[in-house]
Amino acid sequence: MSDGIAWIARADLSEFGYCVTLARGIGPEELVARLAHGYEVEALEELTADDLEDRLETDGSESFAVRYGQTDGGLSFAVAHGAWPGEMGPGYTDGLSNGGVEVFQFYYETENPKLPPPEFTYMRDGEYLCSFSMDTIEVQGDSPELVRALSADLEAAGVPREENRGTAHEKSLMIAGERFGLTLPKETVLQGELPTAIIGNA
Repeated sequence: MSDGIAWIARADLSEFGYCVTLARGIGPEELVARLAHGYEVEALEELTADDLEDRLETDGSESFAVRYGQTDGGLSFAVAHGAWPGEMGPGYTDGLSNGGVEVFQFYYETENPKLPPPEFTYMRDGEYLCSFSMDTIEVQGDSPELVRALSADLEAAGVPREENRGTAHEKSLMIAGERFGLTLPKETVLQGELPTAIIGNA
């Protein structure tokens, strides 16, 4: 049974919230290289999330880092750690989906004083296709078909009428996962060891 991605809404993936990137069409190492957007990448041994967070804190590092891998379904994934706000997510997606690649990114910055809503973004072959805020449920994008389809999915699930922000967030991730066939291995990401890379100095 697939873990899907809805569990991300209730998980504690990093100190600052989460930035998770999934990709079809490239391997995990290439995804990490694209996320680095010009910074040097230092490969580490396989680490758990706690081990990586402890290492970054002990080193006093201002760097950001990712743990990464590939799902059973062939999706490459990268989960951000460290000082990633302002270095990954909205505004840092140029080139991620070049060459016919599909990229899906989920972003929620919990420590931002303005508390922006959790955001889903879908890109393919260098083009931005659609995105939506997972609590305000306003779908936008350059693909009218996808905008209509996602809007209909969210409406059918009752998300726009959901009063609890956390529940709306979780349902929105469920809808995105079902629509695009997305999954992320929950136990591996939360408890297991994964290939790890530190990316430059933020």
